[in-house]
Amino acid sequence: MGKIVALGEVVADIYRGESISAVELAFTARPGGAPANVAVAAARLGAEAAFVGSVGEDLFGDFILRVLETEGVDTSGVRRQSPPTRTSLAFVEISETGDREFTFYRSDPAADELLSAEDISGELLSGASFVNFGSIPLIKDPVRSAIYEAARLAAELGVPAALDVNFREHLWTNAETAREIIDPVLDIATVVKLSGDELLPLLGTKKAEEAAEGLLERGVSLVLVSLGGEGAFFATSEFHGRVDPFRVKAVDATGAGDAFLAAVLTHLSENPDSPFEEEVVREAVLRGCAAGALACMGYGAMGTLPSGEDLGRFISGRA
Repeated sequence: MGKIVALGEVVADIYRGESISAVELAFTARPGGAPANVAVAAARLGAEAAFVGSVGEDLFGDFILRVLETEGVDTSGVRRQSPPTRTSLAFVEISETGDREFTFYRSDPAADELLSAEDISGELLSGASFVNFGSIPLIKDPVRSAIYEAARLAAELGVPAALDVNFREHLWTNAETAREIIDPVLDIATVVKLSGDELLPLLGTKKAEEAAEGLLERGVSLVLVSLGGEGAFFATSEFHGRVDPFRVKAVDATGAGDAFLAAVLTHLSENPDSPFEEEVVREAVLRGCAAGALACMGYGAMGTLPSGEDLGRFISGRA
């Protein structure tokens, strides 16, 4: 079984709970943040998993670390930041269709923004099948430099980088700045995963095939485009294809893309001698679509992430 190392942001997702009284509003905290979700999802699927990031020395930082450790994720690369720096909170509003809207509450700087290049070592990445990160840590230093250092060390160690773009336009000064900063990272990634609505603002096209062609020409080995209710598209320089979606009643889509990516990377890591052969990739994307569907069936990013057994049963049920 392979090892997935995920770097970047981790937050406490805050959901509105049942009303307590006219003068009290209840909330439920659930751990989140795309890289942390990927690490937990990979661990549940049987991979060795590690998370590298930064949290505050506060109630939510304690909570997040406890969850990661309970899930079997290696947290030796997690740094703690003292007050007034705090762990970030993301208040989540869910629509009737399961779509989400996030409102972030962060100290300035936030704890996850203070991971630095000095916090990244070859020991953290050694032996990994993939190192995974997204675009949110690229917004500002020092965490941007930490991601660059991780990418440099990964290349030095021969560890392929998996970039989940995870573009959140409202967190950036403007879309043009985001494109300028994210674009060079596309050149160092082995696997690039985007959602369908990220294609136009970042790559200038709505067509998955056209976006993939451009990325493959730049040296990416595998392009993944998650399309929600339409399944997923995948492409390498030798083949491309689509996987149909798994139909479920979506309650909350938070973490679905992270479950998708974790299932793909876990399956690829189980085939180290031929990770980008067509049969392996197609099966990986099938498993990714199934994991993403299962992640939509309950609230929160981590609560419904499937185990390997759960995933196998779910896929068999469609056959």
